[in-house]
Amino acid sequence: MVSYVALYGCTKCDEKSESPFVSDDFKAIDHTKCGGPYECFGCKAKGLQLNTGDATRDISDKKWTSELQAYRDAKSQGIQPGGTTRAHVEAAYTASETMGKAYNSETMPKAHQIDKKTTEVMKEIGQI
Repeated sequence: MVSYVALYGCTKCDEKSESPFVSDDFKAIDHTKCGGPYECFGCKAKGLQLNTGDATRDISDKKWTSELQAYRDAKSQGIQPGGTTRAHVEAAYTASETMGKAYNSETMPKAHQIDKKTTEVMKEIGQI
């Protein structure tokens, strides 16, 4: 269903327009029926200010930076962790040491599942 606006108007009084209120038209409209200026939607929208604000994270910048650096270090050694968190990176290092080959999360089982037995099976099927 496609919807469209047939009329623009004040949410509290009966003032309506076929086009959005612009600054010149808006001043000419009598808003006394809706309680005066800054009471109707049109008045509120005219004074609306948007602020982008701060994007917040639940971890500190220091931790964030160190986790990303650890991820970059792993990637530079040919290891592909399953994520950028410290736990994923450390699990990828451990899996790489167990297999004797760089771990790749895209083609291999989850890093925490890789042990000596899993490595033997992966060698048998030709995955590593």
